[in-house]
Amino acid sequence: MTVLVTGSAGHLGEAVMRYLRAAGRSSLGLDVKPSPFTDQVGSICDKRFVTRCIRSAQAVVHAATLHKPHVATHSWQDFIDANVTGTLVLLEAALDAGIDCFVYVSTTSTFGLTLTPVGSEPAAWMTENLIPKPKNVYGVSKLMAESLRVGPQAAKPAGSGIAHFPVFPGGR
Repeated sequence: MTVLVTGSAGHLGEAVMRYLRAAGRSSLGLDVKPSPFTDQVGSICDKRFVTRCIRSAQAVVHAATLHKPHVATHSWQDFIDANVTGTLVLLEAALDAGIDCFVYVSTTSTFGLTLTPVGSEPAAWMTENLIPKPKNVYGVSKLMAESLRVGPQAAKPAGSGIAHFPVFPGGR
């Protein structure tokens, strides 16, 4: 089974590619930047590029994103393009290709303001009942992308899921 990994030049995408390659698993890394872990250079917003690349895959790990450090250097539209439109392009291509395993890498930044500890609690605990309240365009755009997977017309492969990750040590 070939796993298509977006954001393969980024911290998490590269880690996934390293793991897959070390385990002898077939993988295909996509990113807008060349790297030793990027097999195809292009944008996830480019439907032709994504369609061509996804043909050889049976699973997707979508780790590509503009993230929090980019808030100061990129426009809101850049975040919508990369984080929302790119996710939609990937979801639709995965559905068209019959892929039923799709992992969307999100962030705890979607919860933003609700992650403030209450009273003397050492942390705000994340449960299914926690209501997202993003505090910047990064959190907003990631939450919008998550929302593409809900409702009767949602673009969601049967075996899809969302993983919320906090900041990565050594992340870029």
